[in-house]
Amino acid sequence: MLGAAVGALCARPVLHRRGWSVATTAFAALLSLVTSGSPAKYAVTGLVTGSLTGAVHIPVVPLICAAAVAAAVGTLVCRLTSLRG
Repeated sequence: MLGAAVGALCARPVLHRRGWSVATTAFAALLSLVTSGSPAKYAVTGLVTGSLTGAVHIPVVPLICAAAVAAAVGTLVCRLTSLRG
């Protein structure tokens, strides 16, 4: 979900130049995978820990936060699209 939000923020109508768009998308996608609040990081950590202990804990809070961020970004980009045409 955060990948979709990053893609929406780093494409048209938000960023118009192709060079900045590609560089920003790559950097933001990397950050969304390795930062401490990332749902992807929690999911991989949960799977690795689960394979060692036998119990997998599902990261519900980061998933809900990622869904909220994706919804907010989608709303913002849709409004920008209607304004910029």
